[in-house]
Order: sequence, then structure tokens, then C-alpha cells
Amino acid sequence: MVGRTVLHYQVLEKLGAGGMGEIYKAQDTRLNRFVAIKVLTSAATGDPDRRRRFIQEAQAASALNHPNIITIHDIVTDGGTDFMVMEFVSGKTLVDLIPKGGLRGPQVLKYSVQMADALQAAHNAGIVHRDLKPGNVMVTESGLVKILDFGLAKLTDRGPLNTLSPNDATLTMAEAPLTVEGSIIGTVSYMSPEQAQGKKVDTRSDIFTFGVVLYEMVTGARAFGGDSTLTTLSAILRDDVRPVAEFAPEAPPQLELVIRRCLKKSPDDRWQTMKDVLMALSALKHESDSGMLHRTRLMGPPPPRPGGQPVGQKRMGVPGPVLAAALSALIVLGAIAGGTVWWKRHHQPPAPAEAVVAQPAEPSPVPAPPEASDAKAPDAKAPEASADEAMTNDSVIQMVEAKVSANQIVAQIRASKTTQFVLTQAELIRLAKAKVPDSVIESMRDPKHAASSTPPPANAPAPKAAPKQEPPPPQPVPLPTPAPPPPPQPAPTVASAATAPAPPPSQPGNPKAATVSVKIPDSTGFKIALAEDIPDSADKDQPLRFTATEDVHVGDNVVIAKGATVTGAIVDSGKRRILGVQVSKMTLKLTAVDAVDGSKLNLRALATRRPEGSFRDVDTGKAKPKGVAAAAGSEYLAYVDGDQTVSVHK
Repeated sequence: MVGRTVLHYQVLEKLGAGGMGEIYKAQDTRLNRFVAIKVLTSAATGDPDRRRRFIQEAQAASALNHPNIITIHDIVTDGGTDFMVMEFVSGKTLVDLIPKGGLRGPQVLKYSVQMADALQAAHNAGIVHRDLKPGNVMVTESGLVKILDFGLAKLTDRGPLNTLSPNDATLTMAEAPLTVEGSIIGTVSYMSPEQAQGKKVDTRSDIFTFGVVLYEMVTGARAFGGDSTLTTLSAILRDDVRPVAEFAPEAPPQLELVIRRCLKKSPDDRWQTMKDVLMALSALKHESDSGMLHRTRLMGPPPPRPGGQPVGQKRMGVPGPVLAAALSALIVLGAIAGGTVWWKRHHQPPAPAEAVVAQPAEPSPVPAPPEASDAKAPDAKAPEASADEAMTNDSVIQMVEAKVSANQIVAQIRASKTTQFVLTQAELIRLAKAKVPDSVIESMRDPKHAASSTPPPANAPAPKAAPKQEPPPPQPVPLPTPAPPPPPQPAPTVASAATAPAPPPSQPGNPKAATVSVKIPDSTGFKIALAEDIPDSADKDQPLRFTATEDVHVGDNVVIAKGATVTGAIVDSGKRRILGVQVSKMTLKLTAVDAVDGSKLNLRALATRRPEGSFRDVDTGKAKPKGVAAAAGSEYLAYVDGDQTVSVHK
């Protein structure tokens, strides 16, 4: 065909080939434009019924005037062969564009909204595509989506199942974006259950197939696959897809819900019209464009920063975790720089000449040891260098680790114009582990009314510091030497600091430790890790133990602390065999997790609740030792089962 002229179309090169024919790029010599020409196979051309239906389908598809549907220009006959002349689209198919791990969320929504709009237009015209797949979706360099081969899948209706090739005949434009002929119409991996059973299909079949393509766009993996055509068809009819979060943890859970509803086995349980799907995806795209959608799916909305941009939100294509790490590094560097400036301001030699004479042996640039700095703390002014910086739990811990005295930290808190302290139970435990003094924690509760004479921490006794403040005997300067009387006072105050502070917020008697009820929405997801190996020999109902791998937030409240215990059990041991062939997989369920208030929250192992129970496979697909079904440390996703409430300290 290459080099041949069909009427006024000069054939230039071959683009692809498939079961129904071949596609060539050609030059329209009349209108001076490139077109794509599909040439029917001789078998299809020689069948009068197929030829009649070919023309009918071409007429129906050509009636669709939509920017996301390929345009059919003409049907011509030359030398007894039928040709379909179509719009030539320069770009790549989704097969070429979907990387390992899937496309980014904004790209998925950009492409899927266009695809849904095109399918809605086709359904309104009474056309069911029946062969939607990544190889039939072209994307131009400008991001415009074009769906190919509309309605042509209806041409292939009779033929043995074994005519389908072992690789399920998924063909791209570079190979052949054409429909495979067979009694089961379409491409095997992208069929709906009713297609797989050879039943009559309607527009809801396209909705299922659209969900399969959408799943692959998000995860980079096929929703249904197998070693052969029969195993693939069996998976479509029987198996549920693996959770999206296993492949793309940052994918928005709202998008996963849209996909899962598309993939319901029964047509009555799916979205009923493509218009409904389009509206759902358009709403998500609007949230994505406004920057409100793309944050980590496992954590609630992070606390706002002074600039108004939530930590972890994607900007300029930078992933949330990378942005958060960079911001943390900047905060640490800022704290170090601020501490250096503050040290130089407040540890210079005293201005009076007598003081200089009194301490000639101590050069001013040499920083004093922790004991000396604690002794000098009462004379320190409120630092001004960081007054505009927001104080957080992390900045307090950093100052404690840098051996800054309690008085200086309190002064820093009082001088700060903005504070963002979080004193939940989990945060109090973290502060205690970092050895933050009780006096500092009390100041964090009420920053603007912190006592100006906060006692030093217990590890800085005053008797050691007092001699460093005493000038030599010959000097008349020791006016400040009424310092010796304080030594008896710090002892009781230090003791009282350890014993007399207000009870921790977890104690109900503390009036400042008010609690609020926080509602945890159904399907809130978080990561958990297996605490110990699950052997292949595990029996049904064997208890399992996991731990939460990170804090779970609702708003700015921690409701489930990192390290919280999660319980579960084996549902199916996977030992059922028929005629020596294993017919079941080992599955597990999740039951409960410890919340921050000590209560138990009900859990399930899947994002959606099912009548038969929310179970998932034990096997995560990761490497594991011999005889082990899942190794300790294997990560899973847990979901809160139903709306539940936790009491959280303010």
C-alpha cells in the first residue's frame, strides 16, 4: 500500500495493523492535509453483511462532532477495497504515556475528564464504544485527548474464543489499535463482566471499561491480568482490584472511590450514566486546580503555616514529602542562625569598665558552658531576633537539644508574636522524651502569661553557677553578690518544678487540659506495619498484631498516634484444595486500633465496606523468606470502619 494512490489520497507510511485491517498515514492532495486511512481486510470486505454494518457504524461515528473524538472524513472504495478516511492525530497513546507507578493526579484528572466527556457524547448518540483501552486513547503534545475507533468494536461479533492471542491482543497505535475478532467482543483485559460472559451490553459496560483504564492511569498496573485469556476473564468476573494505595499512596481517596464504583461487577451497582462520572471527576479536577485536593491521603489537612500554604501540599510539581523536608531544613537553619545572633547579643562582656576588669580571664567570644548560661538566664532580655518567627513544638525541642536554658526558652516563647504549639497526649509524650522542662511546657500552654522568673531546670543547680558570677574580692563591684542568698531558694523551687506543676493534660483534674470530641470519618486510611511474621501454616482466626507507622490527623488533632497497636486475624488460611489444586488465598481482616484517648476504634482492611466482610490478601507481593506468608514489617493499609469519635486534649 505504501506509495499507492487511492483516489486523491497518497499513502505515505504504515501506522499499525490488527484483526480488522491496517492503518496508514496518507496525504490528501486536494486539501493538502495528512489523514489516516483504515483499510478493511479482504475477509471483512468480502462479507456483504460486514460491509453494510461497517458503513452504518462509520456513519454513526462520523455524526459525533466532539473535540475529543477522532473525526471520520469519508468512506471510499477503490479497486473493490473499502477505505475509511479519518483525522490524523499526532501524539502518543496512553500506553506510551503511563509510567511505572502511574500518572500524577492532575494529569489523570485532565485526561479522564476529556475521555468521560467524549464517552458521554457517544452514549447520548446511542453508540457504545466496547473497546476502550489505553491503546485507543491518543494524547497530543498540547494535552488534547482523542478517542479512536468509536463504534468499530461492534463489527466483531462471531468467532471462537481461542482466536484471542495469549497476550490478550492489546494493541497500541504503533502496532494496531484495532478490535480483536471473537465471540467475546473487545480486548480481554479491558472487558466488562457482561462482555466477558457474552451478554448484551449497554452504556454501563463502557463505564466499567473506563474504570479499568482510569485504574491503570493512576497505578501504572492493569486492574485485571492473568497468564492466559481464561485466567484474565476469570479475574474480571470474580476478583476485586487491589487497593489503589498499594501502588500510588498519594492518590486522592476521592478518586479511588470514583474508580471503585465504576468497577462494580453488577451494572446496577455502578454509576448509571457517564454524565454522573463526568460530574464527579470535574468536581475533583476543580479541587485539584485550586490546590485543595493533592495532599497525602493518609494524613488529614496539616496545620496551616503563617504564609497560608499547608505543609505537604504540592507546588510547582514538587511532591509534598520533599517540600516538607525542605521546609524542616529551613526551620532548623533559621533556628541555628537565630540562636547564634541571640548568643552574640546576650553573651557579650558587660559594658562597665569595672566588669571588664573583674573578669579579664574570660574572653567574650568563648560561649559559656550550660551551667553558666543557666545562671545568667535571669538577666537575659527577651530575644528580639526571632520575635517574628512562629514557635512550634519542634523549635522548642531544638533549643532543648542545643542546651538552651529553660529561662531563655520561656523568654523566646514570650517574645514570639506567633505560636503554634500542639499539646495533645502524643505531643506531650514526645516533649517529655525530648526532656523539655515542665516550666517550658507550662509556658507553652499560656505563652503570653508565662512567668518571667521561670526556675531553671533541675540539671542546672544554682550553687555551681553562683561562683562564676562573683567578682574577685579586691573589686568593689560585687553589688550583684546578693546572689549567694538565692542558693537556698532554687533548691525548693527546683523540687517544686519537678513535683508541683499542673497535672499533665491526660489527667482530668487539670482545668487547662480541656478535651474536645473529634469525629473520625468513615474510610479514613493510614499505614500499618506487621509486627511479626505470618507463617504459611497460619490457621484461621490466628490473631495478628500491627503498629501504626505514623500519626493520623483529623484537622490539626492527632487521633491515632504513631506506634499505636492494631489488631487483626486470619480469615482464610488458604489451605483449601480441590483435587490437589489450591483454590483459596490466605486473607486477613483488621479489627481495632488504640486511639489517643485509650479507646478502641473499629477498623477494616478495605476502603469500602462489603456485605461478606472487608478482607484482603495477606501476600503483599514483596519478597519474603521461605515458609512465610508475610514478613514482619510488611506494610498494609487500614481504614476506620464507620464514623467514630475520639476525645482529644486541646
